[in-house]
Amino acid sequence: MLNSIIGSLAKPLGTIEDIDQKVFALSSHMDSENRGTALFSFLSLPSPDQADVILRLHREHQLKLLSWIKPEDFALIIEHLETEEFVELMTDIPPSEVSRILQLTSPPIAADILKHLTQSDAYLLTQHMDHADEILALMTYDDEIAGGLMTTSFLSVNQSMSIESATEYIRSFSYADLDDVSSVLVVDDNEFLVGIFNITRLVTAPLGDPVSSIIFPSIISVSTETDREECARIMERYNLLTLPVTDQHGRLVGTLNIEDMIFVLQEEATEDMYRMVGVDEEEKLLSPIALSIKGRFPWLFINLITVGFAAVVITLFQSTLSQVLALAVFIPVIAGQGGIAGTQTLTLVVRSMALGEIRKSDSARLLGKELFIGLIHGFLLGLIAGIVAYIWHGSEYIGAVVAVAMLGNLIVAGISGASLPLLLKALHIDPALASAVAVTTVTDVIGLVLYLGLATVLLPLIA
Repeated sequence: MLNSIIGSLAKPLGTIEDIDQKVFALSSHMDSENRGTALFSFLSLPSPDQADVILRLHREHQLKLLSWIKPEDFALIIEHLETEEFVELMTDIPPSEVSRILQLTSPPIAADILKHLTQSDAYLLTQHMDHADEILALMTYDDEIAGGLMTTSFLSVNQSMSIESATEYIRSFSYADLDDVSSVLVVDDNEFLVGIFNITRLVTAPLGDPVSSIIFPSIISVSTETDREECARIMERYNLLTLPVTDQHGRLVGTLNIEDMIFVLQEEATEDMYRMVGVDEEEKLLSPIALSIKGRFPWLFINLITVGFAAVVITLFQSTLSQVLALAVFIPVIAGQGGIAGTQTLTLVVRSMALGEIRKSDSARLLGKELFIGLIHGFLLGLIAGIVAYIWHGSEYIGAVVAVAMLGNLIVAGISGASLPLLLKALHIDPALASAVAVTTVTDVIGLVLYLGLATVLLPLIA
């Protein structure tokens, strides 16, 4: 009763400042040993806010709060914690208590946490669990495939059952087990997936009819080895709330829920975005300085080397620049525009590849489109830059060099932004893996060669 009352009073915390105020108030209640007030204040929050609050408490307050709240309440909070955060929170907590909490959460989350522990620690925790077999089975799958994300607690009925028997069977489940269930999977005597039906057809069918009379035999499913991104794309494309998972023989072994796939899409998008600019996906805004340096420095070092190529190009044309210093003014303009244009194309291509929107047969069409776009952008921006250069320095030749170099570099930018991800994918390398560094290097080097090379050829006229 108390939990239902608290749930109805739950108010979300809108900002970080709200969370900090709640942390301060909660800490004050615990210092004063106001257990009832502290618990009511904490449990009245939605689970995501509870996770934020408990992570911001001092360790002594964390331990006190964990000793006060029920394991079933904390099991709901785990879904909103990173694995490392949960492991840190559970430090100094008795293994039997940790096992009880993990047993109350969903099997995929428990399996994911246990996979991040040492083998001995994971074994010790499973010894205290009543349903360890289900979790241990999930631990055999990789996190990147359907088997590592699926839940093995799902609702299914046998096709030979009558409508009346199936209805009674479904009624035997608790309300919590049937939360948000709109359809039921159907299997045969050997647990092979044969179809699906929705609850509406069940309650409107004659009680004596067999379940097989109301099923939709055409059902979309995936195997346990299907990549999680592919699962997310399937659920998004076909607007599925639940996606059945079968083993290599076609037997139903689990299901994927839309909530899990939303998390996957968010995580994959973040991972691609971070990799494109050389940031470790584990880094957070306020992560420890050492973690940030460890993740960023290698790519900054690689970028330093690639920028060195551009410096070498400039050195090769040092005599040209020494004779006409005005040419140096437009070096960052040519290089910068190429880098931005290449990154624009790169971002679109990497996103489309992540969503499975590009096929091999689309490669030529994509390159042709980016070539045409580069021509249009290069002509317009080159014309503008060339006119500015002419007005500024009074030389039509400098204006022509700037315009032609801009045109050529934007063409190169479009082609490289589209072709580099396709090439990396063909080589079985993640296209998002710091592609921006490679595209920027290509546009910088080729753009400078075009610009300074053309200026060298026309140097007598420019001078």
